[in-house]
Amino acid sequence: MKHIVCLSLGSSRNSSSEIIRFGDGQVRITSLGVDFDTDLFESILKSYDGECDAICVNYLPPRINIRKKSIQHHLFGRIEAIVTKTPVFFGHNLRSIYMDWSARKGIEMGHFNCSNANLLFFNALTMIDLAKSLEVQALSVRYLDPWIYLRLPIAFKKFAELEKYTVMMAKKLETTKLREQSKDSLKDKIFASWFAKQIKESDIIVVPTRILENFDLKLFKGKTLLLDTITPVLEKNLRKAGVQNAFFPRPILEGTDNALSYSIMEALIAFSRGQDNALSQEDIVEYFNEAEFDANLYQLDETAAEIPRKYAFIIHPLSQRDLFRHPLLKPLMKLPAPMRKRFEHHVAMGPGFLYGNITGVRSESNGVYAHGLIYSLFATPREMMEAKPEDIYQKLLAIGDDAKSKGAKIMGLGAFTKIVGDGGVTVAARACLPVTTGNSLSAAATLWAAKDACRKMGFLKPLGDSKIRVDGTVMIIGATGSIGKACTSVISASFSTIVIAAINVPRLMAYKAELQAMYPECKIHITTQPERFADQCDLIVVSTSATEGGAFNLDNVKPGCVICDVSRPLTFSAEDSMKRPDVLVIESGEIELPGDNVKVSCDLGLEHSTVYACLAETALLALEGRYESFTLSRNINYRKVKEIYKIARKHGARLAQIRSPNGIITDQEIEFCRQYALIAIEKRKQNVR
Repeated sequence: MKHIVCLSLGSSRNSSSEIIRFGDGQVRITSLGVDFDTDLFESILKSYDGECDAICVNYLPPRINIRKKSIQHHLFGRIEAIVTKTPVFFGHNLRSIYMDWSARKGIEMGHFNCSNANLLFFNALTMIDLAKSLEVQALSVRYLDPWIYLRLPIAFKKFAELEKYTVMMAKKLETTKLREQSKDSLKDKIFASWFAKQIKESDIIVVPTRILENFDLKLFKGKTLLLDTITPVLEKNLRKAGVQNAFFPRPILEGTDNALSYSIMEALIAFSRGQDNALSQEDIVEYFNEAEFDANLYQLDETAAEIPRKYAFIIHPLSQRDLFRHPLLKPLMKLPAPMRKRFEHHVAMGPGFLYGNITGVRSESNGVYAHGLIYSLFATPREMMEAKPEDIYQKLLAIGDDAKSKGAKIMGLGAFTKIVGDGGVTVAARACLPVTTGNSLSAAATLWAAKDACRKMGFLKPLGDSKIRVDGTVMIIGATGSIGKACTSVISASFSTIVIAAINVPRLMAYKAELQAMYPECKIHITTQPERFADQCDLIVVSTSATEGGAFNLDNVKPGCVICDVSRPLTFSAEDSMKRPDVLVIESGEIELPGDNVKVSCDLGLEHSTVYACLAETALLALEGRYESFTLSRNINYRKVKEIYKIARKHGARLAQIRSPNGIITDQEIEFCRQYALIAIEKRKQNVR
C-alpha cells in the first residue's frame, strides 16, 4: 500500500490519517499541520524523507512567473535541500489549470455570472490565469495580495498594477513569514475596518479554501464566494455563517471516491503515470486528455441562480418632517420654522446621494437575489415642483450614472421624481439605464388590496357560476387618470357593474366606449358626481383627490363598503374613517418583498421587508431579468398591470398587511367592521319597513 504524507504549514486542527481507494488498490494518507512553525515543518520533512512514497505540501505560495521574473518563497529552497529521496508535490499547476477551466465552464453554462459583480481577489497571485480572465468580464475587480502576504492595506484595481507591485516587492515576498490570516496582530486591529470595507463593497470574493478557513466566516455573511475546493466541514460552516452562496469545483480523480487536495491529486496522477516527480503543465494536459475528467462548478445553494441582480431606486422626503428624519439633519428640527423653510429650500439644490441598501430579496421561482441601491434627493414635493424640470432631470441622470457604475441594471423613480416633467419619458430617453415609474404595480397593488379586503368582509357573492365575476358595484373616482384608468381596465373583469367618475366628460364618454368593447357583459355608468352612486357601491377606489369628480361624503356610503384610497395626499383622514366603523377604509401600495432575510438599511417609513409598490416593481423587474423601461408616462397600460401582478406572484412578493389611515388593519378589526356593517344593514331594512 502506497503512503502519502500531506504536510500543511497551516493549522494542525485538520491532522488525520485515512485510507482511500485509488484504482485497484488503496493509499494511506497521513495529514499533518504545523501551525506555521517552520522548524517543526522541517523536522517532519526530515523524518519522512525516504519513509513514504510521496510528500505533499499545502499552504506554500506557488512559484510566480511574472514579467519574465520568477519569484518563489524561500521555503522551496529548504524543501529541496531537506527532501532528497521522496518526490514532493505542491498541486499548484493542477489547481491553477482546473480552477480556471471550471470557472470558464461555469460561465459558458450560465451557472456563474460575474458581469454585474464587483470582484475581490484575496490572493490573485495563486490563480493568475483566472484573475486575468475574470477581470475583463466583471464590473470591477480589486486585488488584496499586499494585505494577504505583507499586511499592507492596499487594494489594486488592475492586474497590471499588481504585476508591477509584485516585481517591485519580489525580495520581500520571497522572505515573508507565512502566518495565519486571523486578526491577531497590531496591523490587523488597526486596519480591521479597512479590511471589512473591502469585503462589504464586494459581490463575489475569490479566495482559496486554505486561506478562507483562517478567517471568521461571519465576515462573509450575505456574500458570494468563488473557492478552489470545499470540504464538508467548511460547507457546514459557510451555511451557518450566512454566506449567500459559494461556487467551487469538486475534482474527483478516476478511481477515487471523494474530492482531495490538489497536492494529493497531483501525487496520485503521478503514481498512475509512473512518474516520481512533480507534474508539469504538459503532464496535466496529457492526463486530462487520457482520463475521464471534466470540469464542473458546483454551488453551496443550488437554488440560487447567480449573484444579486442590482437595481436602483430614487426617493425623497414627502414633507419637511420627513426631511429632518435623516440622521444627519435630525438635530436641525429644533430650528425656528422660518429657518427650517430656508434650509429646506437650499438643501433641495444639492445632488442625489446613496441613502441605503435593500439586501436579501430572493425569488421563490428561480432563486435569484436582488440588491437595491436606494438613492435620495433632499428635495420635498414643494421644492421639487417649484424647480425647473431640467434641473431635476440632471440630478436623476447623475444618479443613474453612479448606479450603473455600481452594477445596477435598472432604475426606478419614486414619489414626485416620476411626476416632474413627462412621467419619466425624458429621463428614460437620456439615462444610461432603463427607467420605470412603478405605477403598474401601484395599480396592481390597489386591486390586490381591494380584492383581499372585500374577500375578508364577505359581502360579495359570485355572479352565477362565474369564478371571477361577483354580483356587485365598483366605482373608480379619477377613472381617466393614469392609475385610475389602469385600475378600471383590470377590475372591470371582476364586477357586474362599474361606475367611472371624473370631471372631463368627453374623456369619460370615450373611456366608457372602450370599456364596453372590452367587457360587453358589464353595466357601465359614468358620472362627474360620485356622490350619486356612493350608497350603491360595494367597492370604491379613490385614485385622485376628492375635489376632482365632485365632493364625496363618507356619510352616504353603503354599509359594508370597502374604500380603497390611493390618492396622495389621502382623501380620508384617520378621523374621517373612524366616523364610519361599518365602512372599511384602506390604503394601498405596499408590497412585502420575497426572501427570508430581507433587510432595508435606510428609513423608508415602512416596516421590515415592506416597500412601496413602485419600488417593488423595480426589484421584481430585476428578479425577472427584465431590464427595460416597463412603465413610463402618465398613461398606464392595463396589460402591464396584469403582467407585473403575475411577475410579483411568480417571485413570491406578497401584499403587505392592509393599512388604513389609522395604521395596519388586523383581521380582527376587519371582522369588527363586518359586524358593524351587518347591524347597519339590518337597521336600514327596518327603516324601510
